[in-house]
Amino acid sequence: MTHAAQQLRRRVEASELQHLEFASLHAAFKKRIDDTLAGFSPRIVWLVGPSRVGKTMLGKSLTRLYPETRENGRRIVPVVRVPLLPNISPKLLPLSVLDALGAPQPQRGLASGAMVNRMADQLRLAGTRVLIFEEASHLVEAGSKVTPRAAGDWFKSVHDEMNLTVFLFGVPKLQRIFEANEQLRLRALACKEFRPYRWQVEDERRAFATCVLTYAKLFEEAGWPIDMTREQLIGHCYLLSGGLIGIVAVFMQELAAKTEDIPPGPLSLADCQEVAISIEAAGHPNHPAFVNDRITSIEFDQAHGYVLESNAMGARRLLN
Repeated sequence: MTHAAQQLRRRVEASELQHLEFASLHAAFKKRIDDTLAGFSPRIVWLVGPSRVGKTMLGKSLTRLYPETRENGRRIVPVVRVPLLPNISPKLLPLSVLDALGAPQPQRGLASGAMVNRMADQLRLAGTRVLIFEEASHLVEAGSKVTPRAAGDWFKSVHDEMNLTVFLFGVPKLQRIFEANEQLRLRALACKEFRPYRWQVEDERRAFATCVLTYAKLFEEAGWPIDMTREQLIGHCYLLSGGLIGIVAVFMQELAAKTEDIPPGPLSLADCQEVAISIEAAGHPNHPAFVNDRITSIEFDQAHGYVLESNAMGARRLLN
């Protein structure tokens, strides 16, 4: 591995390219957190979007704004981000919170109710006021050990009894929890959506292009320019991702890894195609990326539509 290739990989992997909607969601959610920390009524906030759209980046960014501090030797953790694993059980829900908080592990064999009490005590000791649950939609996947209604009851009780603001992030099937539990639904704010870039909307197309070209500049500066026109590269990245910038990030990371095995020089269409078929694309399978020189508007539409259909998200009305 050459030093230049290693540096390129690090720079590509360190790049956090925010979605156009990221800033507005970030500002709205930060306002909710600030209100909670100021003593105003807590809320239940939920966000849905396809995988790789940027939900995890959003959760991490919000959490970083409120780092752990110390007051008279006591840990203060105002905001805790809680990743949820697939097939999680009722007992593991509070354990996931304790793990994310960095609290001491409870003794084995503790009953579910006692585990919840332990979680509540530790959150209170840490001064936690906000929980951000990532991948909350795992609770409604096939094989889940928690029913959607029971999951809703659990989140409702965390909000009500512990007086916490609760954020739930997940793919669109997260809606099933709210459909199954009217009490949770009536306590929650309206659902927010985080969607992939639309090719037909000029501002979104430009923002997507900026992300792609930011990556391309890193390759050029390192000595491995991507040998195609800007329009070709942007178009093929859209075919690959259907507008999901997280898919573009994975592609660029794998393309950077390829430079470890080749000397500096232009990266061809064939090089890009080799990398593209090695990752899980999100666009329409009938229109693979980095194959044809020309891309039609129908192919762009179908790439985006396939992402929405795969995630049970209806098309959004164009605003311009």
